[in-house]
Amino acid sequence: MFRMSAKKIGVTMTKMDQLPPSISEACMDEMSFIVYSLPVHELINSDLLGAFQKKGSLCMLSVGTKLEVNDCVAILPTGQLILHLTKDSYTRLGLDGKPSHYNKFGGEKYVVNIDVSSPVFAPGKKNYERVKQCLLGSSICCDFLVSWSPQDDKLCPSSIHRYFCLKGFGCVHLTLSAKSHKYTNIKIPDLQHQDAEVYHQEELYDWLGGVANQILWSSESDEEYSPLGDYSGPTNLGHCAHNQVFGFFSSITLQSLIKEVRQLCKSSNTWGCVTVHGFSDSLTSIGKSEKNFHKLCADSVTLVLSPSDRCWLFTDT
Repeated sequence: MFRMSAKKIGVTMTKMDQLPPSISEACMDEMSFIVYSLPVHELINSDLLGAFQKKGSLCMLSVGTKLEVNDCVAILPTGQLILHLTKDSYTRLGLDGKPSHYNKFGGEKYVVNIDVSSPVFAPGKKNYERVKQCLLGSSICCDFLVSWSPQDDKLCPSSIHRYFCLKGFGCVHLTLSAKSHKYTNIKIPDLQHQDAEVYHQEELYDWLGGVANQILWSSESDEEYSPLGDYSGPTNLGHCAHNQVFGFFSSITLQSLIKEVRQLCKSSNTWGCVTVHGFSDSLTSIGKSEKNFHKLCADSVTLVLSPSDRCWLFTDT
């Protein structure tokens, strides 16, 4: 479902004071790293592609770069190497690309897309050797967030950390952080009511935002914005728990988490949601489209899940 990597994941579960360990573990077990000052030509090193890209889900994203003004680079789990370049870097690189779709709103960026998963993209092949020579002649060098999920359960995701260290690059484990809070005696939207799906989607989205950001309802002023109290659809008085985890999360982790939350909703006969926040300087938007570099905030996706497998999907792109 998700092709995006995530910077923050939020999980809300109704009728619970705290989330069960299975939900926290689905996020906190993520192994991700930062590799420093990596030349872009290293991304097509045959050792990296053979040992990691072809044997699992490899995700790398340049960090500390601004999409609207800097060179930004990513490898997606789909096997796409994307370079989002300034005009000067694009001209010097010498590879075929195309102007950014969002140049029409200002700026001059160019996008080069290379399919490193293609069977014909291999040492000795004409296309590979041409790309290699162009990247070797480039001065593009970035720090990267890295995550690798191996296809073989016997392999450890930390193998990629050892790979970069053996290559002589600084590579450190990315520490995850988390916070949680709970609410008691609040009005919780009744999503099993027949009117909930048709008439109150926007208010439900606001209610979820209020829970995530601890925007408490206040009865002192009728004019005060109060998402937890302004939901006008059918509600039940109850409690809920919310947890947020910060780091660098692969699409594999996101899919695993959604599966866990879906099963929990069924077993507990209640509803919950997963909210995924991307990176403001990610090269791709939700799905496979190019991200609008004029939009400085990150994409987000909220998936609301019910015990009956009915769901609501909210996207902010």
